[in-house]
Amino acid sequence: MPGYIDLHIHTNYSDGVDSPAEILKIVRRKGLAAIAICDHDNLQGYLEAKGLLEEGDPELVPAVELSAGGKDDDIHILGYGFDPESSYINEALAEMRRKRNRRGRKMLLKLKEMGFDIPYDVVREIAGKSAIARPHVADALLKLGFIKRYETAFGKYIGHDGPAYVAKENITPKGAIDLIHRAGGLAILAHPGIGGADKYIEDFIELGLDGIEVYHPQHNRRLRDRYTEIAAKNHIIATGGSDYHGRSGRNSIIGAQRVPYELLMVMKEKLKSKTRGIS
Repeated sequence: MPGYIDLHIHTNYSDGVDSPAEILKIVRRKGLAAIAICDHDNLQGYLEAKGLLEEGDPELVPAVELSAGGKDDDIHILGYGFDPESSYINEALAEMRRKRNRRGRKMLLKLKEMGFDIPYDVVREIAGKSAIARPHVADALLKLGFIKRYETAFGKYIGHDGPAYVAKENITPKGAIDLIHRAGGLAILAHPGIGGADKYIEDFIELGLDGIEVYHPQHNRRLRDRYTEIAAKNHIIATGGSDYHGRSGRNSIIGAQRVPYELLMVMKEKLKSKTRGIS
């Protein structure tokens, strides 16, 4: 099967802007062979898109992006090809979403102490179907006129070094890898070139990591070559995608990474030993 794939797309069920229906319109227009909706700690975008598929649409891979970083590192583990009905993963994701909403309330309290009184209902409305994340808080600051530019929210207030930042209560990398495996999927390290993940690649491989995201808009040629070499050396999978959010300021376009379909074929081979996988 010819063509390209995009295995890292976000919808408005997490911190993306576009709905699953809007995502499908884009990928149909681009003629992609397969996609994966990787919302943060959430399968609802995938499930909605699955219900909207038409004959001739690209393959839709079950996927999720788990936040697994510590205090000083922003580690994300992508899960692919697992059983989307697995009680293991659905119960864990529900708890993660509850933690995200609690975190959102804590950030609003900090901002209120700084003079930015943002009603929770405003942020809840902006977040819509998703758990509350920092982009929703940034949108609220902008909507209420506390800032003039979206980027200012992260640069001055809710970035990792900002006075209103609240750390996420994340699952550990080992916990994320084990959870994905228990649900029958593959665990892939997302964008190792950003967020401090690079230095842990070998450690994560020891924990059972199945692959690394080689193709990413923030990976230049040097990083792509490095991660391709690491994947080959350690006999793990190379994947990739746009990390599309549909939000201004993010340098990502669906399908622009031109990830070859052959990489998905490798994933399918790996998943043959699993109970459930990509058919």
